[in-house]
Amino acid sequence: MKNFKRTLTAIILAALVASLSGCENGEIPVSVNPESSSESSSVSESVPEISEPEQESEPESEPEPIPEPVITLSKTEVERGSYTVLRAENIDLSGVSFTDFLGYERSFFEKDGAFYCFIPVKVASEAGEYVLSFSAGDFEYSGNIVILDRSFYTQYLTIAEKTLEETLEDENVRAAFDYFYQNHRWYFSEEPLWNGGFVLPLGEAYYKETTPFGTFRTFSNGDTEYHNATDMAAPGGTPVYATNSGKILFAGWLGLTGNTILIDHGCGVISWHYHLSAIDIAEGDFVEKGVLIGKVGTTGLSTGNHLHFGLSVGGIFVDPMQMIGTEPDFDFGKAAEE
Repeated sequence: MKNFKRTLTAIILAALVASLSGCENGEIPVSVNPESSSESSSVSESVPEISEPEQESEPESEPEPIPEPVITLSKTEVERGSYTVLRAENIDLSGVSFTDFLGYERSFFEKDGAFYCFIPVKVASEAGEYVLSFSAGDFEYSGNIVILDRSFYTQYLTIAEKTLEETLEDENVRAAFDYFYQNHRWYFSEEPLWNGGFVLPLGEAYYKETTPFGTFRTFSNGDTEYHNATDMAAPGGTPVYATNSGKILFAGWLGLTGNTILIDHGCGVISWHYHLSAIDIAEGDFVEKGVLIGKVGTTGLSTGNHLHFGLSVGGIFVDPMQMIGTEPDFDFGKAAEE
């Protein structure tokens, strides 16, 4: 029995020694729960979040400088009975108006991204230096313009008594013309309607210039005037053509000027035709340059068959013959080169 106990004790000690022999360096193995091991592994293998470095913000670009307004005149020396054109760039002049150096109100119109204004010089103006100025908000402009003198003819015109009674000496006739004149000379449409250079209203027909533009004449009843057109004597019935494209502003009878046609060429440019024997268009029609509009006659205050051909710019009559073969001067670049 003692031997059995000794044998059993030896076996237990041997088993204990065998189990302890599997530990290295005296470390005792510990059993691990698979589930807890998995959780531990997931924690140990997780990658810490790395924040991206902050990018430096680009410096804000400085706004482009606003260009300064530029004011240009097509010419700074203007003859009596002519005009200059003012051009304004880099500034909005919509609705801006001002009084020019002759006391007339002027306004601007827009064309090709710039603003323009006609500055006409009436034939009766005195030669000398003037100041043209206007303001728009905080902007102010001031520049000098020289009006050049120009020689004009003088003329004494004998009118038949019957014609005088029916025209100049008839208060109703004169009042009707004055009303018509004031209501049409300032007419202004903002878009250019002309097409290239102006042409002679009588085409290639022969004519004689009997009274040039600007002539200071005295009528036999004592009335005087600066003639605001060119009188072109030609046989009655000679065709009259549109000097340029535009809209018929007026076509009808007036006691002082007889059969009368006005063509609006846009931007305050209007051609005037008096004393016609016939009218071949209607008010409101749009006509192309060179289209027949009427025929030469001797109606109204007239001493013989002729066409009274006038041209107004901004309400002021200028020499129409200076416009023939040209168009309103917007080509500032060419003018500067010359």
